[in-house]
Amino acid sequence: MAISLTMNRSIGSQSFRIAKSILNKGVQVIVLNPGNLATIYQSLKKTDKEDSLKIARLIQRHPIEELPTVPIPNDEEEDNRRLCSEHENWTKQLTQGKNRLHSLFTQAGLTQITKKHLRTKVSREASVTLLSDRYKKEAERILKVLDLVEQNLKLIEKEIQEALKKNKAYVQTIMSMPGIGMITSLAIMSYMGDCKRFSSAKQAAYYAGLVPRVDISGDTVRYGRIINRGCHSIRRVIVQAAWSLVRCQYGGKIKEFYQRLYLKKGAKKSIIATSRKMIEVLYVMIRTGKLFDSMPENILNRKLTQYGLM
Repeated sequence: MAISLTMNRSIGSQSFRIAKSILNKGVQVIVLNPGNLATIYQSLKKTDKEDSLKIARLIQRHPIEELPTVPIPNDEEEDNRRLCSEHENWTKQLTQGKNRLHSLFTQAGLTQITKKHLRTKVSREASVTLLSDRYKKEAERILKVLDLVEQNLKLIEKEIQEALKKNKAYVQTIMSMPGIGMITSLAIMSYMGDCKRFSSAKQAAYYAGLVPRVDISGDTVRYGRIINRGCHSIRRVIVQAAWSLVRCQYGGKIKEFYQRLYLKKGAKKSIIATSRKMIEVLYVMIRTGKLFDSMPENILNRKLTQYGLM
């Protein structure tokens, strides 16, 4: 007997929590990706009862290997994913706070104060002294919020550092690629893991949502924008990492790939394609344990030391 659960954005990790509870009772559980269940989304009659019946029939007709299953993360992976999410949320709050403070300077007519002047606590406090009393009180309240957010980010980054130290060999492998830092490493480790569930590098790129839509009609093949699905946490950090890689002198063949594509497609499209290439190369590196060949050993060691991972 197998029980299936469908996972969607509205219930998030609740699907996994329910699945684990049922597994502990000795019952086989599979979690399905609703984005790949056309039998539900193409239905004209949309009720939980109807959807459940269709999923039950689908499981009866097809072996589990042919179903769009989602692996159930273990406790460590779940904790690390939660860390990724928390870090993203606090980072957004930090950006919003700095933007609000910068807006206040603009309202006060102090246009010479740019966002560069608001990066550190010391420079922010020095800038606020230039404000008149009309704006200073609000600015001081924003400063307090920013200080709290930065303190929380430091605590989270310490937790991330400890999580990465538990998997030093894995982290050393993926960090040998330029652009991959602590946050990106945690996301890759949490969501992609050992990559054994992906049959190919292309499938890993699909999981990250970095493959284009393909429309094939007769002899005509059209490639559209990247698919509007996939792992947001991976896609977000790998695109940021790609920008770092293409500026690094040790970017190797991936950097050369970006430079060739840039001449034809421009920066935005090229960086998405480069992000996909990075995921595909990371897939091979993780599966084989090989380091990125363009990264000198002394530079890698310096990088790991900088993050406190040596």
